[in-house]
Amino acid sequence: MTAMPRRWVIGRGLFGQAVVRSRGDVPFATTVPWSDGDAATDALRAGLATFVDDAPRGGPLEIIWAAGRAVTSTPRDRVFEEVAVFRGFIDALSELPPDTRSRLTVGLASSVGGAYAASSHPPFTEHTRVAPGSPYGEGKLAMEDALRDGAARGGWHALIGRLTNLYGPGQDMSKGQGLISVLVRAHITGIPASIYVPLDTLRDYVYEDDAANVMSAAALRAAQTAPGTTTIKIIGSGAAVSIGALISELHRLRRRRGRIVLGGGSARGQSLDLRVRSRVWPDLDGLVRTTLPEGLSRVYAAQLSALSLQARAD
Repeated sequence: MTAMPRRWVIGRGLFGQAVVRSRGDVPFATTVPWSDGDAATDALRAGLATFVDDAPRGGPLEIIWAAGRAVTSTPRDRVFEEVAVFRGFIDALSELPPDTRSRLTVGLASSVGGAYAASSHPPFTEHTRVAPGSPYGEGKLAMEDALRDGAARGGWHALIGRLTNLYGPGQDMSKGQGLISVLVRAHITGIPASIYVPLDTLRDYVYEDDAANVMSAAALRAAQTAPGTTTIKIIGSGAAVSIGALISELHRLRRRRGRIVLGGGSARGQSLDLRVRSRVWPDLDGLVRTTLPEGLSRVYAAQLSALSLQARAD
């Protein structure tokens, strides 16, 4: 039986926390001052040394990069500050001894929206030519290139998980993304949800734990590929839903309408149709099991509970 790898999940936001939950182990963790690029790079280098030293001798190693605060509207300089930190981490991996690199798998949480925003002829697959529509997408692809080049030179195994629209109770509302969370908040609080794209815009929504389970399983499989190989895997539900249908589903579940404001902002970098089909390791898509109504209900219950606790505290 193959030993399970020692894991390090970098970034503990919505997706990172879900990746941590995807297995029963306790992954390595270290504090990273993300607001300072140079300090973040230094902290990651120090963390890498500790991670390798504390791992079982000769055993497999796995690192999942789930960090990043950039969104489609983030200015280019801010996006590429994050890219620079990631490139610095790839440089640190390249400096590891050959025997360490050979038992290492590195996974990167990337973005379907970043990769295919300006692509044509959906549904998009791993074989579709990428066409970013914003600096955010350019940054994600630059990180993919850095990982691919580093793996080829360093001889480790690499996985790029291109995620569709991730949602769940752990959404960070301060990032200005997460349409489902924003719509649910409108239902609960009456705070209007602003939508800047047409209601027939198609998106693939995947629940946080389902996406993490696919990423985790794909990372284990990537470890069995030839050294230096990079595998790209689209991670989503495989079912596109229009924003209008999403609003209607929330109305059906909650039996009342949330307040919606249409227009009034920039939809730069947004595609009207982001349908996807994964052609790589499609058997892993069976790990996506949460239906949209079930996921919406979980987000609603989590937000209602959080607001109730806040009201009691006040």
